[in-house]
Formats: sequence, C-alpha cells, structure tokens
Amino acid sequence: MAENQNFSKDNDTVNVLTEQTENTENTQTEAKEDKHLITLHLSHKKGSKTLHLKKGHLIAASVAALLVLGGGAYAGVSYLQAQNRLTNSQQQLAEMEKENRKLTQRTEMLESENEEYTQHINEIQMKTEELENKMTELENTKQSLAEEINNMNGTTTSTDGTAAASMENNDTASAEANLSNACLSILENGSTSQSGEKTFTTIVTTSYNKATSLSAQLDKMNVMLDLTGASFVDVATNVTETLAQYSNVPMGYPLEEYVISTEFNPGGDSSISDGRVHKGMDLSTRSQILPISATAAGTVVESTYHDDYGYYVKIDHGNGFTTLYAHNSENLVEVGDTVKKGDVIAMTGSTGMSTGIHCHYEIQLNGIYQNPRDYE
Repeated sequence: MAENQNFSKDNDTVNVLTEQTENTENTQTEAKEDKHLITLHLSHKKGSKTLHLKKGHLIAASVAALLVLGGGAYAGVSYLQAQNRLTNSQQQLAEMEKENRKLTQRTEMLESENEEYTQHINEIQMKTEELENKMTELENTKQSLAEEINNMNGTTTSTDGTAAASMENNDTASAEANLSNACLSILENGSTSQSGEKTFTTIVTTSYNKATSLSAQLDKMNVMLDLTGASFVDVATNVTETLAQYSNVPMGYPLEEYVISTEFNPGGDSSISDGRVHKGMDLSTRSQILPISATAAGTVVESTYHDDYGYYVKIDHGNGFTTLYAHNSENLVEVGDTVKKGDVIAMTGSTGMSTGIHCHYEIQLNGIYQNPRDYE
C-alpha cells in the first residue's frame, strides 16, 4: 500500500512536471510565434519550407521600399527638371540663333548700303566734275565766240596800200563791225532767252547722308545743263553760221562729196602724191558733176577759160586771201559778183589740162600759196 501510494505520488509528480514542461514549451512556442509576424509555408517536390518574417524584416523591407520609391520619385522629378532646363536651353539657343541671323542680315544690309553709299558718293563726284567741265566748256566757248566776233574788226588789213583798197577795207570793216555787234547781240540774247532764269535746286541744304537725293539733284542739274548747253549750241551754231556766211577767211573745202586725188606739193616733193609741183589740191568727184561752193565771202575777180585751168573762178576775199576753183564744166558767176560762203559758183568738170572730173582748189595769202589742209 505504501508502495502504491509512493508510485501514485511519483506519477503525480511526473504529470506535474510534464504539464509544466508542456506549459513551458507552449509559452516558448507562443513567444516564438510572437517574434514571427508572418509565417509562410512553401511546398515543393522535395519537401516543404517554412519562412518566418519578423517585424524587423517587414520594417526593413518597408524602409527599403520607401527609399526605392523616394529615390525613383526624386529621380523622376530631377529628370523632369533637367528636361525642362534642356527645353529652355534649346529655346534660348534657337532665339539666339534667330537673333544672330537677324544681326547677320542687318550686317549684310548695312554693308550693301555702305557699298551703295560709296558708289553714290563716287557717282556724285563724277557728276560734279562733269557738270563743272560742262560749265567751263560752255563758258570757254562763249568767250571764244565773243572774242572771235570782237576780233572781226581787226582782220581787214590790206597789203596793197592803194586808196581804193583802203576805202573798200574800211567799208568792209564797218559792215563787219555791224555784223559783229549783231552776232554779239544774238549770242547774249540767245543764251539768256534760251536758258532763262536759273532753276537749279540748292543742294547745300540736302543732307549729306541722303546720297540718293543728292544724286537726284545733280541729275536734274545735269539735265538742265544739257538743255542749256543744247540751246547754247543752237545759238552758237547760229552765230557761227552767220559769221561763216560773211567771213572772208577761206575755211573748209568747196565740195560736199570728194576724194583728195592730189595733195598740195609746191616744192615737187617726190614723196607727195605723184611728185609733181602742185600749188593746190585736187578734189575728185569720181566722175560726178557736182556743185562747187565758195569757201569764204568775197568778190569774183576772174571767171574765164585758161588752157591749163580750163574754166575757172577766182575770188578776192579783201584781206589778202584769194581762192581759185579750176577745171570747171561751167562757171555760174561773173566778174564783180559778191558771194557769201557756201554760194554755188561753178560745176565740177574736166576742162583744160585734166585727166578726170575734179576741182582744182587753190588758196593764196598775200600771193603765197597755202595748203588747204591748214584751213579745214
């Protein structure tokens, strides 16, 4: 009985210890279970595996996720900011290139304007010089004509010394004086009446920088000066023709159409024409009978026939000059006739010692033969 009681006590003790052990294990298991927040059981062919996730793991994973997400967000924001900066830089670069193109175009335009301006200035200088030359030429021509008209009174000098010639020269001088006064009147009145009052625009007030305007002003002046010059030429031509009609100095040739067949050769120079002595000049008309005109105003002193000259006309111009026109087919003036420059006095022919239709033309000054080329 005593042994049974002892055995019972031992069993009770063992049971108590077992319960305590189980309680301890349960407590440890619960503690372990408390430490593992998530437990995963993975099954596979070879077996199964259990994964325990603790709170620390979850926190670390959360932190890592937050870091990754934060880093991605930061990277995205940084990328967008960099993209915006790049876009702004590209826009600024495009604007700068646009401005650069504008500046380049402006520079090219300024260079072109500068070249144009330089060209305008050069043209203005040339036009100014041209205008000055034209004005100088017109003034010189006017002065020359005036001097020629004024000097007409001094050209009537005679070398014979006879009373009749002196009286004739005085009459001629008086007539030429009246003519010179008339020509001077034509010259003065014609030049002023044709040109009228000056209408040149003052260019002093024109801006120097306006080269085109200045050039236009000079163009207008040039046109006006051309018109004035043309009018003056008409007046000068009128004066010249008037002088030529009454001039007693031989000038030009007696034919309008001719070919010089024999040159003036009073010394018989072998290098001139055919080398024979020739005191005048032969003007061939190439077998045409053409009118012969007086080369200066004067009086016919001979109009007859000569064995050598054939039909010929001789004119005394009253100032020491005489002219002779020979080998004519017909004389149209008589002795004593007064002629002006350009009056028809005969027709070309081949009379006398002649080998073809032509005009033998002679000029003498105080009895000395002159080369007609010196009086062209």
